[in-house]
Amino acid sequence: AHPRNKQYRFELAVVLFRLGRNGRAKFHLEQLRGTDLTPAERRVITRMIGEIDARRVWSGYFSFNLRPESNGTKQTEDRILVIGGLPLILNDTAIGKPTVSSIVASGITYAPTLGQGVKAQFSLNAYLKYNTEAALRDYQLTGRAGLSFSKDPARYWEGGILLGTRRSSDRPYSETFGLYLNHARRVGAAGTWRIGGEVSRAFRRGRSSDIDRTFVSVGYSHAIGGNAQLSLLGFVEKNDTDQLNLDGFRRGVSISGLYGFDGGLMTSITLRSEADDRKGINRVFGAARSDRKTALDLRVYHRDFRIGSFAPEIQFGIERNRSNIPLADYTNRYLSLGMTRKF
Repeated sequence: AHPRNKQYRFELAVVLFRLGRNGRAKFHLEQLRGTDLTPAERRVITRMIGEIDARRVWSGYFSFNLRPESNGTKQTEDRILVIGGLPLILNDTAIGKPTVSSIVASGITYAPTLGQGVKAQFSLNAYLKYNTEAALRDYQLTGRAGLSFSKDPARYWEGGILLGTRRSSDRPYSETFGLYLNHARRVGAAGTWRIGGEVSRAFRRGRSSDIDRTFVSVGYSHAIGGNAQLSLLGFVEKNDTDQLNLDGFRRGVSISGLYGFDGGLMTSITLRSEADDRKGINRVFGAARSDRKTALDLRVYHRDFRIGSFAPEIQFGIERNRSNIPLADYTNRYLSLGMTRKF
């Protein structure tokens, strides 16, 4: 494979296009936007991408990951804390420890055409995290129903309603209802802007307070040279609830790069930074929780290597959370071994 050779990549995209391998064909066509194309070549690629989007009715993904973590409970690793000048000895349940989680993420989308450039959108997504410790188990199911508009190949809109259910720590946690809206716009020869928003209410089970959530994200991606891509993303999230330890404001930014080597080896690296400020005063430490998290992820996979119909991948990562609440100040390292499939 020669990812920097635009002729090779285009011929590969055409073959995949004719075989109906829409996802892989579109990936290669999008990467070609970062190469030196003539106006005629660029028009052909834009037309092919539009045809792929128009003819795709069913799409989905499935992934399974085994994730060992050095501090999966995300708690301090210190056994003794000093509070008000006095030492506090923590028990084992309050100290971070290694864990291994099994994570399944999957989704399916049905998008029938209603008219030129207009589609219905129905999707169902699942996130299932299992751990031997019940407190770390998390099961989420989210459905969306809406419409998408792409009459102009350079612009895309989608929006609708969402419904979700969540089970945490082996107990029912919440039912969610909300609205979402996303927009994408091509910029220049190789760039794409994306903006998305969501407003929702999580109806908590038991006596817990409901949570009103507002989330907005803005991102930009740029194809480079046919074998690389640079992406920037920023987000803000506001949670309003009477449960003050969850009421607060979170925001973050990330920068990531994707690079394809000759032969098909793909690597991506992501640097993330987040800030999370809560309103509720911790009675033990006398302060509202304020966290600053930095994380670095490295993902490695081979574009053409398959085990059956699944693509194996390896992910390494480290995250450092600095918190004014010593119990939540931690460092975590992880390794994820996974298998993915898109269709």
